[in-house]
Amino acid sequence: MPTRKRILFVDDEPSIRLTLSAILQDHGFEVRSAGSVPEALAQITSQHFDVLLSDLNISEERDGFRVVSAMRRVQPHCFNIILTGYPGFDSAVEAIRQQVDDYLVKPADIEVLITSLHDKFDEHSERTA
Repeated sequence: MPTRKRILFVDDEPSIRLTLSAILQDHGFEVRSAGSVPEALAQITSQHFDVLLSDLNISEERDGFRVVSAMRRVQPHCFNIILTGYPGFDSAVEAIRQQVDDYLVKPADIEVLITSLHDKFDEHSERTA
C-alpha cells in the first residue's frame, strides 16, 4: 500500500484550515496545519512533507513567501503551492522568483487543487523513474 502524501497547510483563518484539511484528507492526503509563520517553520524543521500549501498573506502581506523560502531550504524536493485571495501581477512574479510550483486563487476550486497535486506527483514520478 503506497504511503499517503504529506501536506503542510498554512493559513491564519481557522475555518479555512479546518475545512480544506478535511477535504484533502478525504482525497487521501495526510495533512498537518499551521496558523502562523512560526508554527509553520517549526513543523518544516521537525517533520517531512511532500507539499507545502500556504496562504500568501498569513499574518502579514506576502509572508507566505517566507514559509516557501524555508521549505525550499530545508526540504528542497517538496512541492510549494501558494493560495491567495488577493492575486496580483507583483505577487505572481514573486511566486515565479520564489520557484513556487503553483499559484491558486481563493476560494480554490477543489478539483483544480486536487488535480494540480496529482499532476505534480505524476511529473515527479516520471522524472525519477
